[in-house]
Amino acid sequence: MRFTPIRFLTSRHALPVARAGLLGAVALLAACTATPTIDERDSFTQGNTYSRNFPGSSQAACEAGRRSLLGQGYIIDKAEPNRVSGHKNYQDKENGNQHAQILFNVDCAPSGNGDSVVYASALRELYTIKKSSNSASVGLSVLGAVSMPVGASDDSLVKTSSETISRGAFYDGFFEQVAQNLASAQAAIESGTTPAQNPQPAGAAAKPG
Repeated sequence: MRFTPIRFLTSRHALPVARAGLLGAVALLAACTATPTIDERDSFTQGNTYSRNFPGSSQAACEAGRRSLLGQGYIIDKAEPNRVSGHKNYQDKENGNQHAQILFNVDCAPSGNGDSVVYASALRELYTIKKSSNSASVGLSVLGAVSMPVGASDDSLVKTSSETISRGAFYDGFFEQVAQNLASAQAAIESGTTPAQNPQPAGAAAKPG
């Protein structure tokens, strides 16, 4: 008995359907790997990245925070009993036109059981140097006033990005420093010798040592 082979004919509609299915799969994969939006990245989940509890008063905790920032080369912009802020500047070693600044804010509050809670957040801002050449007008008797570059330039820093630092290890190091400085800060609070307790008027002359 002889069997007649069956030929499967490819429909002219099969190829477009296959392509449509492939495009749909690619679109679904792209949707699954899309970058999270800001509200998805900041979903108020439980965690202690930006806060820690410490024994003692909130004033002592903030004073310990101020000393911790000073110990890492930060310039203190504001020092209050329950709030400290400072900044630190960086320059890219490979690209001299790139600069960065970290703005660090510390807020301290009593926790209600004799302890205090310290909240810390740091903002990283990136800058680049923008060069703009100046030109001078040179008077010529025939041509009149002609604007010509003279080589001078006014350089200015332009902010290119700004984002809150979210790396846990960055804040862990800060809170460890706060814990180490807490005892000396408490002693300074009790003696009344901290800047937040004795603020100096702006422009006050330093006393000779």
